[in-house]
Amino acid sequence: MSETPTPPPDETWPVPDAPTTVARSDTLVGGPPPPVPPPEGPPPDRRVGAGMLLGIVVVALAVAGALLAWYLTHRHHHHSSPATTTVVVRTTPTVTKVTVPRVVGLTEPKALVKLASLGLRPKEVYRATKKPTGLVVSQNPQEATSVKKGTQVTLVIDRGAPKVAVPNVRGLSLSAAQAKLSALGLSATQTQVTSTKPAGTVVDEAPAPGTSLAKGSSVTLSVAKAPATTTTPTTTSATTAATTTTAAPGGGATTTSTRTGATTTTRTPPQPTNATVPTVTGQTEQAAVHAFANAGILASIVFVPGTDPLGTVEQQAKPGGSLVRYHSHVQINISRGPSNNPLESVPNIVGMTLQQAVSTLNSHSLRLIYVKYTVTSSAQAGKIVQQSPLQGGRAPQNGQVVAFLGAFR
Repeated sequence: MSETPTPPPDETWPVPDAPTTVARSDTLVGGPPPPVPPPEGPPPDRRVGAGMLLGIVVVALAVAGALLAWYLTHRHHHHSSPATTTVVVRTTPTVTKVTVPRVVGLTEPKALVKLASLGLRPKEVYRATKKPTGLVVSQNPQEATSVKKGTQVTLVIDRGAPKVAVPNVRGLSLSAAQAKLSALGLSATQTQVTSTKPAGTVVDEAPAPGTSLAKGSSVTLSVAKAPATTTTPTTTSATTAATTTTAAPGGGATTTSTRTGATTTTRTPPQPTNATVPTVTGQTEQAAVHAFANAGILASIVFVPGTDPLGTVEQQAKPGGSLVRYHSHVQINISRGPSNNPLESVPNIVGMTLQQAVSTLNSHSLRLIYVKYTVTSSAQAGKIVQQSPLQGGRAPQNGQVVAFLGAFR
């Protein structure tokens, strides 16, 4: 049996100096394809990794949260029109500031105008004083303060004295009435009137009880005086030397005496019982005093704070048309003027002649108004028998004092 001969070695076989890894090129004809060589490195892991799974879960939760938020914000708008996004641009308004001016020392109207011109809101607070000026005495905020427009500025204005109610002193003695008024901060002006009341008794007062007056004001007291001697008709005859007295018509007495010469008869006209008060409010002091005198009323003057010109009648104690006793005193309040002239103490001019009274008042920066007053004594003729305000009263500079000049009849 012959041996199969050994084929010669292939030239592509590895040799000692050649690389050990050589692809085989020999295949069997019609046999299965050669296996595919595996890729270099470790085989890929076909399973989903834990990190990727975690990422998927996170993304899913984020999407679910977004869908839930959208549902909650749009669940009430299913049937509304498509939402429109509006961008609102807000601008900060410019705040205008102003500097508070100084208004202390100004009158109330001027201060109000000055603040209003700068866009500030004034608030007035009034301070009661004995000598009001009508001026701004303090302010808040203070001058030169920077504030917003529309800020309120409080003004303290010196307006007037506190007021009290006039007490009823009718029927009291003069001293008791003066004490009662003084306890309330009021002063008393005394005038004498004819009355059936005992002498020294207060029979009337002006202003009336209950009237509100500023402290320091004066109340005029009408005080009963002793009855005056009544003048009776007198007839002188030359028939006999004897003096006889017979009853005269009307209840008076007729005295007959004998003298050498003509027969003279003197009769005193009857004095009126009542007088009607005229309306004098708004008039000048001089016009009001003469109107009262013509009506048979004596004017009692009291100077009060006022915005009207000096000497203007601000108020009268009895309204026009009132019926009062003849020759009774009725108070009229006279304006001190808008500038509140300084007050002077009124000197005593009773008993002086008219010229002496004028000189005395002028030396105190005061003036005089006079009206005639009937007297029964020739010694009083041509002299001042009454005055208003009384001695020691207060009157503004250039104010007029009323003098009643005695006229003998």
